[in-house]
Amino acid sequence: MNYWLQRAGMAVLLLLAVSMLTFGAMNVLGDPLFNILGPVSGAKDLQGTAQADGYALRTQGDIPSGSYTIVEGVETLDHGEAVLVVTGDTLPKRADTIAGMDAVDETGSTITIVGGVVPGQFVQNGPEPSQLADVEAAEEEFYLDQPLPVRYVSWLTDFVQGDMGPQFSKTGEPPVTDLIKERLPRSFALLVMAQIMATIIAIPWALISAAKANKPVDRVSTITTFLIIALPNFALGVILKYVFAIQLGWFPQTFNAGDPFYQRMYQLFLPALTIALPAAAVYQRLLRTDLITTLQEDFILMARAKGVSRRDVLMKHALRPSLFSFITVFGINTGALIGGALVVENIFRVPGLGSAIVEAVLVEDFPVVLAIVMIVAFAFVMVNIIIDVIYTLIDPRVRT
Repeated sequence: MNYWLQRAGMAVLLLLAVSMLTFGAMNVLGDPLFNILGPVSGAKDLQGTAQADGYALRTQGDIPSGSYTIVEGVETLDHGEAVLVVTGDTLPKRADTIAGMDAVDETGSTITIVGGVVPGQFVQNGPEPSQLADVEAAEEEFYLDQPLPVRYVSWLTDFVQGDMGPQFSKTGEPPVTDLIKERLPRSFALLVMAQIMATIIAIPWALISAAKANKPVDRVSTITTFLIIALPNFALGVILKYVFAIQLGWFPQTFNAGDPFYQRMYQLFLPALTIALPAAAVYQRLLRTDLITTLQEDFILMARAKGVSRRDVLMKHALRPSLFSFITVFGINTGALIGGALVVENIFRVPGLGSAIVEAVLVEDFPVVLAIVMIVAFAFVMVNIIIDVIYTLIDPRVRT
């Protein structure tokens, strides 16, 4: 029990670390407000020039009334504050209106609006009151008026409840949660197909190479694996698409989300094969090496001495103890396959998480990037927990 509690605790800490680093980078290196409002977000930093003597106010389009507190030397004007200015003065940020001296009644450290004041009057080259209203509404909705740690906790609380927020760059539609629900099944199916295909290819391939170690079959196999590993995913994808989809016409060139299920799985075959072949080559090299080492162990020699067939020696005696490195790399390689899927989905026009994160990065749509990064991190952690479970099934001594 303690072993599994430790593993669960490490998984939670890892996910928290990934979320904090990603959230911090997205908010520190970029401007979330710009992605929500576009150029309108610049209104928050505009400093206009006073065109009359009076008091600078922050109205955001509302007709000013009531009392305001007189302040001095502020960089950004807050609600309910007023700054005394003369013609030609540079106004504080977010000051959008000048109340003339004849429109106010000054009493000590406060002023009271007694005359008509029109939002935006007597300010040159300053922010539009309506734009400032949009800025404040966005800041409140997305917690952008809060310190970064408070924003992170608010975002994480919403995220674990299934609310990933609206998209910044597309007027919030569709919500990120709906986008993920639409795209995730395609990417999941692609990765599962790729891993299954890689395993089906790698294990028999490794068994044959290990059985024929250092013979012509093994040498040809070694050269083939090196060629496949050296070939980038995007190049392999282009080759497979050109040969089997464009020239031979055996597979469709693009993915159609509206087709029946079996047709969509067929359309994912080439993308999955593009991801699977390099993975299979890596698995084959590792498993071959471990099999060759295992075949030299005493218990294998004993099995051969008892007359066990070569096939049974490989399948029943040598394969299981040789799977540890294969299983380890299988789990670790999941992250690499996800990265490869980002490229492959764009080559084959598969509208999955890969194409979604590329689109989001190009327009700095932070909520989409954050959601996908967290999903990928969660998937990576879960796969490695499953790998731990498989370890204990193969060899219970792992838990001790």
